[in-house]
Amino acid sequence: MQTTLMNDNTAIQFRHLKRLTHAESATATSVQALMDMATGYWQAAALSAAVEIGVFSCISGSTATAVTIAESCQADPACMADLLDALTGLGILDKEDATYRLNAKFAPYLNPESPTCMLGALQYNSKLYSLWGKLAKCVKSGTPAAPPEAHLGGNPEATREFVMAMHARALGIAPMILPTLPVEPDARLLDVGSGPGTFSRMLAERSPMLKVTQFDLPHILFHAGQLTESSTAREQIEFVAGDYRETSLPDGHDAILYCGALHQETPETAKKLLRKFRDALPSRGRLIIVDLMTEPGRATPVFGALFSLNMKLFNPGAQVYSTDQVDTLLTEAGFDSITHEALEPSPYYCTTCIKS
Repeated sequence: MQTTLMNDNTAIQFRHLKRLTHAESATATSVQALMDMATGYWQAAALSAAVEIGVFSCISGSTATAVTIAESCQADPACMADLLDALTGLGILDKEDATYRLNAKFAPYLNPESPTCMLGALQYNSKLYSLWGKLAKCVKSGTPAAPPEAHLGGNPEATREFVMAMHARALGIAPMILPTLPVEPDARLLDVGSGPGTFSRMLAERSPMLKVTQFDLPHILFHAGQLTESSTAREQIEFVAGDYRETSLPDGHDAILYCGALHQETPETAKKLLRKFRDALPSRGRLIIVDLMTEPGRATPVFGALFSLNMKLFNPGAQVYSTDQVDTLLTEAGFDSITHEALEPSPYYCTTCIKS
């Protein structure tokens, strides 16, 4: 009888403990989620350190030990081993016994010899790391943490780094972007704010009858021209220098491509710019916008919401727009037949519309 009672009491206590465990588990999950967010920069710092030190260049297409990589990178062997193990944990590297190699999933983007290498984009992104430490000050004051003019021609080296980083990123996401762009193979395409011109150049390489005009600031077009020198489509591409906010757009085009720049505009400048695009197009001409966007409410995808904060570090008036905000802007500018396509798994959207 006493044994049964003790067993019954133990069962009651166990059930009580089990309920507490469930509650504690929920609490622990929330706490861990906050800690994951609070330490999320550790992953970015590890990747940035590997890029800066030159780890991926040391092991591109081969395997190596931590000691060998440390010697090649002129780094401390013990610290290098910890960095390589962390990168292995992140899935960027594979480790077998004491040797490391690039994970096959990431190798096309981290091997300097790969045509889709994104090291330039990652190097540029690393330069933003310190600016994010100034976010609180930026949010409180409404002033930028860094001037945007540097990468737009004010600093030649910063401009080169910016253009080459955008080119590297474009190469990485091109397989997701290009199939969605509704450009006729014999069209006359105006690429506004063309930057490196990667997408319009790749479109021209696929369509020998396509004529492209890349329109951007002269310092940026200089680097775009260098990227085009080895392209099979170099004879199909014309470069016209100008500030698309201030300069008249070149005429005689069937469609306008506007990639990765809408988020640099305030609502007021965006309205003015989209009307300018409409005026430059023929009747029923097509406007194609490729950019980061969010769903209505502006909270998801979270990358778009965070990138809007990133823009505030350079221009407090800039923002990542939601698809419903873009709908309103385009309708007021005189466009119809508006469609949005999320280019998953990237955070980009492709928006197309027709001049009313």
